[in-house]
Amino acid sequence: MKYIILALISVSITSTAFSGGHDKWAEKVKQKNNGKKIIIAVASHPSVNAFKKMIPDFENLTGIDVVLDEMEEGQLGQKLTLEVSSGVTNYDVAMVAIERNPKVANAKYTMPLNKMINSASTPSWFDYDDILPAYRDMFLWKGEHYAIPFAGETVFLFYRKDLFDKYNLEVPKTYAEMLNTAAFFDENEDRVDGMSFRVRLGWEFTYTWSIFMFPFGGQMMDPVTGKPNMNIPGNAYSLSYMKELAKHAPVGVESFSFPEAWDAFMLGKTAMMVEASAAAPEIENPKKSIVAGKVGYSPMPKGPAGAFSGVWGWGLGVTEESKNKDAAWAFVMYMTSKGMQDDYLKNGGIPSRSSSLKDRSNWGKHPYYKATLDTLSQADDLGKAGHSVVVRIPEWGKISDVMGTDGARAFIGEISPEQAMLQIQDKVEKIFD
Repeated sequence: MKYIILALISVSITSTAFSGGHDKWAEKVKQKNNGKKIIIAVASHPSVNAFKKMIPDFENLTGIDVVLDEMEEGQLGQKLTLEVSSGVTNYDVAMVAIERNPKVANAKYTMPLNKMINSASTPSWFDYDDILPAYRDMFLWKGEHYAIPFAGETVFLFYRKDLFDKYNLEVPKTYAEMLNTAAFFDENEDRVDGMSFRVRLGWEFTYTWSIFMFPFGGQMMDPVTGKPNMNIPGNAYSLSYMKELAKHAPVGVESFSFPEAWDAFMLGKTAMMVEASAAAPEIENPKKSIVAGKVGYSPMPKGPAGAFSGVWGWGLGVTEESKNKDAAWAFVMYMTSKGMQDDYLKNGGIPSRSSSLKDRSNWGKHPYYKATLDTLSQADDLGKAGHSVVVRIPEWGKISDVMGTDGARAFIGEISPEQAMLQIQDKVEKIFD
């Protein structure tokens, strides 16, 4: 097991969050938990990097020693799946994705948090209601919330403003326009491809396909019957469109996970990217991105069936097996609180709170905030139609694996989109047998 140990260091209490009496919370936590150690399972993620910069202050304030077990996102998913199966864990806190919340909550791997959220000992500066409802409800299961969001995501279109200005081009408003614009850059801008996106076989292909699926009239589950409904024309159309778009992506795009997709855009190798909003802080970081300050953000374009996006994201959950639940909750509450939000965002965290995203004074500094709100509206439209980019049931992991395998096979031409739909429908039906 790879541990990243964050040493306890002496830091004076200078954080804005702990002025005006807020330090009383820390004193109470320290009296009860001083010397305790909590172990936290996390994925490599920009928001985790923000936490790392905040943890020394937390340790000093509370006397709680924090150990991060950091791993790649897919590895974390596998780890949690194994622990759910065994019923045994050494973790006190787990970083949980929306996709896995039903499974870990249903298995009682993580504990319901409503009681802690509403406890008199949870300070007002946590302000749970300030978290956008779309993100809060990602972790709702049977009336209880099982994780606190810290990195809400949606997906929108990233585009190079400098290149669009150079050629006097409009931002694509339809999928046809997006394809034509990608082809234009591919043909006219030297050493720049039109589009970057993640389409690696597996869950990452499912992630991207779920964005393209619904605008073409596709769906995963019938919203009336609740049964699998993959073998329909819209799903095949969306795969065919993705194949066409890939012709204007970098060589080897079929192996792109999110780091490769982000890097291609950040290094100026593509004019556009369809990706998670979580990429935006990295893209605007001049230490990492040569296109920082040159990027625009737009809601997803409209397809034949409408304009839709989705909601994803991460939360921190307290494990049922933890022997230090109070210390674990103190960590989760502190890191995700409104009171620490400024520090979190300053260090590269991904916003999930109304107070930051809806504050227009932030839009100039963080131009992707407005696009995030716009695409959350598109995600809301998808929900009103009875659909979701993630089917929030314990079986979702198996469904995603099937879609990410046979969908990717169609994407690279091993089978036709129509064959893929037949196979996926059959396999998903068997999951429910």
